[in-house]
Amino acid sequence: MMINISFDQKSFDRMMGDMAKQVRFAASMALTNTAKDAQDEVRKQLSKRFTIRTPWVSKGVQVRAATKENLEAVVVVKDQFMVMQETGGEKTSPFGDSLGVPVGARSTPTSVTRPGSFPGAMLKRKGYFIAPISTGSHIKGVWRRTGRGLREQMKLMYIFSHQVRLNQRFKFHETVLLVAASRFSENFIQSLKSAIKK
Repeated sequence: MMINISFDQKSFDRMMGDMAKQVRFAASMALTNTAKDAQDEVRKQLSKRFTIRTPWVSKGVQVRAATKENLEAVVVVKDQFMVMQETGGEKTSPFGDSLGVPVGARSTPTSVTRPGSFPGAMLKRKGYFIAPISTGSHIKGVWRRTGRGLREQMKLMYIFSHQVRLNQRFKFHETVLLVAASRFSENFIQSLKSAIKK
């Protein structure tokens, strides 16, 4: 007596092909979901690292999804000015003049500086002028004078500086890598389970 065990090669190849498609689909979903997890964490960290005045920077943290054909998901920051917040360095004016660093120009730390409150606009109005920030100082700023006589008050609105030192505060790469390392495996398992059920 003999029992011959065999299988249909075509059916096997088709099954393996379907499985490969499911794995690639699961991988693309896991990569995209991991990128979204990283996006959420980067956005959450913004308010801890910076004074946020508008939602623009948060909206600029975006995700490019992975596909079955391209197993790569990308977390991007669209705002170019955030690059130096990541790398650190000396910020200088692109026009070669001094940078106006707000001191008293904002009513609160989170207030947005509108064009009407820029140094050039202020200096066109009565009561604003440029003078050294202290006696004998070479650093100048925009001052606002209010009141007269004994009631006269001076408020420093801007300090002019040729360059401003920016620290590495963003930690974008560090945050994305940590999230990817901690979340991808779980996301892949969940995505694979979902793909197999379909």
